[in-house]
Amino acid sequence: MKQILIKIAAIILVFMVNETSAQSLQEMISTALENNYQIRITKNEAQIAANNNVLGNTGALPTVDLIGTHSNSYNNTVQKFADGTIREGNNAKNTNLNMAAMASWTVFNGFRVFAKRDQLAYLYELGQLNSKFYIEQTVSDVVTAYHQLVYEEDLIKNYEQSLAISSFRLGVEQKRKEIGVGTVMDYGQALVDYQTDSIRLLTQLNTIKALKINLNEALNTELEKEITVSEDGFRVMLMPNKDTLLKRVEEANNQLEQQRLQELIAETELRMEKANRYPKIDLFAGYQYSKTTSAVGFFNSNQSYGPTFGASISFNLYKGGETHRRVKNTELFTENTALTKQQVNKQINADVLNFYNEYNSISSQIVLAKSNVDEMNKVYRTAEEQLKKGAINGYDFRLTQLRLLMSKLTLIQLEFSLKTIEINLNRLSGRVLEAYI
Repeated sequence: MKQILIKIAAIILVFMVNETSAQSLQEMISTALENNYQIRITKNEAQIAANNNVLGNTGALPTVDLIGTHSNSYNNTVQKFADGTIREGNNAKNTNLNMAAMASWTVFNGFRVFAKRDQLAYLYELGQLNSKFYIEQTVSDVVTAYHQLVYEEDLIKNYEQSLAISSFRLGVEQKRKEIGVGTVMDYGQALVDYQTDSIRLLTQLNTIKALKINLNEALNTELEKEITVSEDGFRVMLMPNKDTLLKRVEEANNQLEQQRLQELIAETELRMEKANRYPKIDLFAGYQYSKTTSAVGFFNSNQSYGPTFGASISFNLYKGGETHRRVKNTELFTENTALTKQQVNKQINADVLNFYNEYNSISSQIVLAKSNVDEMNKVYRTAEEQLKKGAINGYDFRLTQLRLLMSKLTLIQLEFSLKTIEINLNRLSGRVLEAYI
């Protein structure tokens, strides 16, 4: 029996020897925000939207072009004139040189410029919100994973306590057997229970190792880097009342703000499509230079230069109904965007109400669960004394042990559930960064 105990203790020790300095939640969040790939990607996308949000990208500014061409040609030419004169040339060289500096400016295009300017501003805001959304989501994920690790390690402590109880019972049954007052069956049952508790502890240790690997992946650090949390148990924040929560959601929820911007962006798309129904007016001005030389012809060279300027107007009268079709489709898209906003708003508020009700329910359950743990501790201490005196058998003692374990596990599960709800409510109300950083 001693050899069995030594083997089990050695296996458990292998899992638990990797100790390192404890890490705080803020340290993990800082690491995640610095290393997370998706955050870095969305920050770059937000910068792209910022780069695009300039006046020159709206079409409001003029364009200036410098154009130059030079060409040579060699032609076999025969020219017959009315007076009977004939002029011929073989491989006659012709040159053409054109240069121009031209500026053009669209002064009116159905107010498309103003719609485009608004759209770029909304896209810039949306890029910033997307970046903030992934930051908030990453912080929420890290906070949840951190407290899940706290939860799993609390389970370890209870499993260790249960194993210690099983070890105590096994020792009692062994002494009874040695002095002849115990039975082989009682000893065997105690040994099986001890080994069962050892298996449960080993399984939990492996669960924690897997969780740490997943957490290191989220932090983008070395996958097998040891993690030791600095917190013990759960400290849950007090949540405001229902009306305050719903007001915070309306004011600060990231998804609702994104949907608001999507609706505004769809409205600018509609304005730009409607701009196609108006005429387009362009102004242009520039300076041109042209020179042509010819080996055969009325003149050897022709040269012209000087300024040029004017205006052009275009107005589409009919294009197969394409403009009308695009406007109608964009109107439907805008309507869908508004409907999606209402749907998301309804869903988020439903989530908040469900979490709020669950928060209150679990808070009440925790009070009862703590009372159960206190009572079961008293019952266990009594059962322990009775086992020493032989007043109860090993089976009844085992039932008491399991009830004590289950009461503690129920309390830990409720506390972890309450912490998870707290994290979700802070995320939905836009306070996750304020609460945990």
